[in-house]
Amino acid sequence: MNDDILLEPTLLRAIWRYRWLTLLVAIAVTAAAYVYAVTTASEEYSSEASIVAEDPLSSIIFENSSVRRADYLSDQVDFMGSGTVADEAVRLAAAEDPTYPYFGAELLDRVRVFESGARITVRVVADSESASILGANSMIAAYQNLVRSEAQTSFTNTVAVLNVVMAELEEDLVEVSGEILAAQEIANEDLLRLKQQYDEALPRLSELFDELETATELQRDSILLQIDDISTQLRVLEVVNRLEGTPPEMTALLERQRRTIARLDDLADQRDQYRVDEKLIGEAASSTTTATFATRIATDVPRLIAAGAFMGLLLGSGLAYVLALRRRTITDRAQPELVLAAPLIAEVPNFRQEGIRTALPVRTHPRSASAESFRFAAAALDLSRAAPMGSIITEGKLVIVTSAGVADGKSVIAANTALAAAREGKRVLLIDVDFGSQAATTMLTDTRPESGLTEVVETGTALSEAVVAIEGSGTTGLHLLARGWRSTTAPEFFRNPATRDFLDQIQEFYDLILLDAPPLLTVAYASTLAGMVDKVLVVTRHNGPASALEELQDRLDLIGTPTVGYVYNLAPLRLDISRNEGSMRDVLGQHQPEKNGDGDGHA
Repeated sequence: MNDDILLEPTLLRAIWRYRWLTLLVAIAVTAAAYVYAVTTASEEYSSEASIVAEDPLSSIIFENSSVRRADYLSDQVDFMGSGTVADEAVRLAAAEDPTYPYFGAELLDRVRVFESGARITVRVVADSESASILGANSMIAAYQNLVRSEAQTSFTNTVAVLNVVMAELEEDLVEVSGEILAAQEIANEDLLRLKQQYDEALPRLSELFDELETATELQRDSILLQIDDISTQLRVLEVVNRLEGTPPEMTALLERQRRTIARLDDLADQRDQYRVDEKLIGEAASSTTTATFATRIATDVPRLIAAGAFMGLLLGSGLAYVLALRRRTITDRAQPELVLAAPLIAEVPNFRQEGIRTALPVRTHPRSASAESFRFAAAALDLSRAAPMGSIITEGKLVIVTSAGVADGKSVIAANTALAAAREGKRVLLIDVDFGSQAATTMLTDTRPESGLTEVVETGTALSEAVVAIEGSGTTGLHLLARGWRSTTAPEFFRNPATRDFLDQIQEFYDLILLDAPPLLTVAYASTLAGMVDKVLVVTRHNGPASALEELQDRLDLIGTPTVGYVYNLAPLRLDISRNEGSMRDVLGQHQPEKNGDGDGHA
């Protein structure tokens, strides 16, 4: 698993880190939404009308015609919200108010249909109160008209189909009756009279069928009654023929005639039932509630403002996360170890949180948590020389103090660590090799030395004449070697073999040699310096950029000089490291036991 993923920011931390940016974006988008809402808002009204949907076929009296579908209500909800109903509603509304402002598609966009039990509610939102009320009532009326019209059309079509089928059967009946009469031998006067009546009725029956094709609805009923009379005469003829006896060859014709007459009777009964049902069709509703008033609805301003605030917060949060992702920071003292693969040597708190206004708390506030953190750093460098081979760096006294950027506080770390090591009884040399800054020199001395590193290397000036004793005795303490006054370029100077020879020679005179170097990522010759020493002490600060630390580690991998550890600078002051005054009295040689105390040395 790649532990670097632990340096990825979380959304909440990103929002908190860029909280003012997130708030500013949210306010800006909300303001834009408000302006848009105010300039585009229109006054609107809403009204509702409802209907308890009833299948119009439910009011008919004949069972075979009252088929009701189980999904009737859901289908009617869909039908109510269809363009067909909207078009009819616009026609009805325009008939009542010629100035009605909407067309079918426009009205349909303003209609919402809701289902509650058997009740269907239509809500219409319009620009005026009258248009809203008229639209809702017209939708209900249009629905009723269309549903009832559809049912009536269905009945009319069914009756028409029955009439056609009956006409075909009656033609077949005339044909088979003719065949029967032609084959019969009429032996008595009654049969002759019936045959004569049939012969007289047969042409008339043909005429009636011809008239049936062009007759009106009212005329068709009269014609069909006359056809029924002729059918009755044929039945009488059938009875008479049976009394006289039916030859075998007549059996099939007579059976055909009987079945045809039976089918005609059944279809006539069905046609009569449909005609009655057509007169009894319901109104497609058991009850309706018309719209009598319209409610002025809230404009889109509040909704748009809320949406704008949400979108602004979302956009601000996204922007904050993107920035945090591009500007990942170190927020915990343990995170640099994931990148540097080196241990934490010391955690240096922000001096200001302890009320320290100087850059050298080891000198000015020796009992502070800040001063103690530098003693941790000095002790860690001493331990690194005494540790077993393979655990930490074991050889060399030359330690370069560097960082990724200019704001990490590496000169403060170098100066205070050097002071702390010197006060532990070590002979320490601090070389200020940051030629462009000389910040360590400024911190430790009031005046710039008359000679320095450049004079020692290039002119042979004695080291004892160039170094400045900061504090301590001749055998212990801190010495400072500044840049010097000779005109030279730093890259050329540190590529000079004499410089490397000088660094090798002075190691026999000091227990620890710290080089305050420029930031590794901003000054090129810092890499040259890092390649000349035994180990690197990295300074990284709280909320420093993680990408810079990763780039620094890549540079160190390229140089090849091992990293002894890192100092976590400008860290938030933790409560557990701030309560140490009593314990440090012994360390500083200032412990005064209480006469009647218990000997613990607590203040």
